[in-house]
Amino acid sequence: MWSNIIGQERVIKILKNIYSSNKISHAYIFYGKEGIGKDAVAIEFAKLINCENKIDGIEACDNCSSCRQISSLNSTSFRFITALPSGRKETSEDDNPVNTLKQEDYDIFLEEIEKKSKDNYYKINIPNANDIKISSIRQIKKEIYLTGVKGKKKIFLISNSDLMNPQSSNSFLKILEEPPGDSLIILTTSRLNAMLSTITGRCQKIRFDPVNKDDLTKFLLEFNSELKETEAEIYANISDGSILKCKNITESYFLELREKMIEMLIALVTNKSITLSNIISAIVSEKDKEKIRQFLLLIIIWFRDVILVSNGEKSNVINKDRIERLEKFSKLYKTDNYKIINYVEDSYKELEQNLNTELLLINLTFKIKSEFKIL
Repeated sequence: MWSNIIGQERVIKILKNIYSSNKISHAYIFYGKEGIGKDAVAIEFAKLINCENKIDGIEACDNCSSCRQISSLNSTSFRFITALPSGRKETSEDDNPVNTLKQEDYDIFLEEIEKKSKDNYYKINIPNANDIKISSIRQIKKEIYLTGVKGKKKIFLISNSDLMNPQSSNSFLKILEEPPGDSLIILTTSRLNAMLSTITGRCQKIRFDPVNKDDLTKFLLEFNSELKETEAEIYANISDGSILKCKNITESYFLELREKMIEMLIALVTNKSITLSNIISAIVSEKDKEKIRQFLLLIIIWFRDVILVSNGEKSNVINKDRIERLEKFSKLYKTDNYKIINYVEDSYKELEQNLNTELLLINLTFKIKSEFKIL
């Protein structure tokens, strides 16, 4: 049912019109930012097309055998294709690529598919699954030209289709050149430009929108009943319209990290060098670059909020639960906030190349402090 989808009203309207007008193309590319529901919508559209008991003619029922099978990602009329590790028989023309995986990889694959079936927004994570293999495309080619179940389309969803390697891309292109009428291929990607133009040119493209903040906040409050509304709003504001990013942030140490960031700024302006050193050591101790990225992002958000508070635009502040501290900060200190944000953004970019993350943060704090003046 379309109620399974968070946001994407414009896309849903387009797909409803496509279906009701009986003008379904042979291939679509759903593209947009990562984690905004491209796979989820593709699965919902597949359910609608093959549903045995449609609601108002434009919505899947979620109850018939076809809907249940597609929801479980285990249907003879629906195939979910994703990147896989190299198998034992990668060059084979006949074997299903999943069945050629090493046992440990196959077990992980089944676990990940199970998670994806329960949560269509889940991002599948299989170690060493770096590209979509040519054997996976050969399997599509093998199945797509077979006679399907009467009255149903054979639907193939290729998730993160930009991961097709050159061999699989060229093999897939041959399918697009002569697609059978009883089939539908949906490709999803967050990197449209990384795909062959000969592939994108043969598919109808549908752009997906970032999920709006209200929908994200509502989702978060339902996803985690222990969240306060102010916390949910903070997470929604920094999630860049992505459900996946929203989940990752709520399941991380975000609020704790924010307090560390505020402590760091206090230590900076009060010249407590030992406290500052201890905070930086704690941030880098686990050598977790994602944690450091979040820390840097929090600094950027803080100084953007300072700019907004200084300009009287409190309604757009992200750290709404720290508004009094932001107001006090902006009254006590004169800072070149734009320059500070640039310093932090430069450090963010340098993080991948910098092995000494502690030195990176120490240098950044010196730069930030140089921009502080007490009013």
